[in-house]
Amino acid sequence: MVIQSPFLHVAAIILLYWIVSISMVFVNKHILSGAYVDTDLSIFIAWYQSLAAVTIIQVIGCMRKFCRNCFKVPEVDFQTLLHCDILKLSLSFIMSIALNNLMLKHIGVAFYQVARSFTLIFTIILSSRMLKQPLTWKALLACLCIITGFVIGIDQENDTGTLSVWGIIYGLLASFSAAICGVYFKRAESLHNGDSLKQAYYNNINCLLLLSPLVYSTGQARQVLQSQTSSALDFWILLTLSGVLSLAIGWVSALQIKVTSPVTHHISINAKSVTQTIIAILYYKEQKTVLWWCGNMLVICGVLLYALIKTTKQVAQKSNSSSSSLLISA
Repeated sequence: MVIQSPFLHVAAIILLYWIVSISMVFVNKHILSGAYVDTDLSIFIAWYQSLAAVTIIQVIGCMRKFCRNCFKVPEVDFQTLLHCDILKLSLSFIMSIALNNLMLKHIGVAFYQVARSFTLIFTIILSSRMLKQPLTWKALLACLCIITGFVIGIDQENDTGTLSVWGIIYGLLASFSAAICGVYFKRAESLHNGDSLKQAYYNNINCLLLLSPLVYSTGQARQVLQSQTSSALDFWILLTLSGVLSLAIGWVSALQIKVTSPVTHHISINAKSVTQTIIAILYYKEQKTVLWWCGNMLVICGVLLYALIKTTKQVAQKSNSSSSSLLISA
């Protein structure tokens, strides 16, 4: 795919994606690190992020009165909101966020890429089972690279004494939930006519409603409100910021794909992951072995290989469709 946008415009959008994505991981890690509350707040944080996302969309929508260029808030169609596929998407999204928060609580940011690496493997398996997409030896090779890197990463984390068994378990469960979320995202996409903002809006409304009973029953909201954290302004600022970033990541990802290509998007993700890992190691003053870095690189190479395979397949399908259209016209 030829990039038609000016270089600086494309570079600015890629940089924006990097800033949003890396910031989201570090902000969530800081909130979950026990700096404010030692107890588990994964459900409360997921609920608050959805609340912040819905509120932000409403506030920006209200600004249309003063700025005509602001987007219009999508109207809520309850039949679509409560559609089976939308509810499944929201439930898997809730699981993904909550488990991702629990994982970040137990692992370091530097190990984040490896801990979440099984998302692609689960996506391939689920796509094969649920979307009837065939498995190829190239896809299996990509999976082998990821699994090898994952095992090496765990081994090296264990050698340095930083391995968290619960962090690995939550990482695998978060990866599985994210893969399910991706499959249902594809199914629900047609219900919103490809409108990513509307889908994000509906998804966050459902998450807000579905998580409310859990926030109350687990007592996590009560723990926050009854602790000294409730009067800590920086806690609420960071929590709101995490909601803004979780909403922004979907929009900026779609924007990056639009101005570049799917394969460039995946290359950007992998380059961002390397940068994120380096920043985390420097920031937290960690020391990693050469073998640890090899594990990380294998995971990144596996993801990148699969991205290239998918892109090549899509280009071939488009080429075949164009050829068929020409034959029919002739």
